[in-house]
Amino acid sequence: MTERVIFDVNDAATILLRSFPYQTKKRKLAMDACLQVLSGEAQPPVARRAFVVAAPEAKILRSD
Repeated sequence: MTERVIFDVNDAATILLRSFPYQTKKRKLAMDACLQVLSGEAQPPVARRAFVVAAPEAKILRSD
């Protein structure tokens, strides 16, 4: 598996769209959070927290 560093909300949204094998509630919440940040309705930490919660379902988060 190739490692990828996520630099911003656009990267996170792209990964949520392409790397999740199926729709889950956590994925949807993370996508919604990313869209809120992109539209100026929320701050980036909101999307980051949601992404970190959703990522283990797709086994795409590496812990340091």
